[in-house]
Amino acid sequence: MKRSFALCIVLSGLCLVAMDRSATAQTMLDNSAEKASPFVKATLKALTTRFSGAHPKFRNLAVHTNSDKKQVVCGQVSLSASKAPANESFLSFGASEDTEQPIVYEARTIPTVLDSREANQWINHGADLEELEELGCVPEGSYRQYGDTLNKVLQDSKTNATR
Repeated sequence: MKRSFALCIVLSGLCLVAMDRSATAQTMLDNSAEKASPFVKATLKALTTRFSGAHPKFRNLAVHTNSDKKQVVCGQVSLSASKAPANESFLSFGASEDTEQPIVYEARTIPTVLDSREANQWINHGADLEELEELGCVPEGSYRQYGDTLNKVLQDSKTNATR
């Protein structure tokens, strides 16, 4: 009786472990993670856990080292429910070994007219792009271009408000 009770506990524990493993599986849409390091796998797992409501799909993984000789992983993640997500559904992400959480940037078009109360939201949104640029995950000058566009929209909105 004690043995069968212990066996039931062990089997239920193994089922829970198996369920936990399957819930964090990643979907790669290309072969870019074929020989991924433990750091890259941990980054993908962190993103999968972060977006557990959607089954994230990854592509275009690239790994390089930064000036501190730490690994940096860059790539794209889609939260689309489609098995073959559209290109515009992919978000850029990046992480380095010395950061706690991966940075995810959703490219959104800045509206032509902005309310001044929304300015901080757009400035904070650009901070993720700046971090990805510092990691080397987006082309150099991306944040500058974003900031210039945002400043122009804010300036135009201010000029129109004073008329």
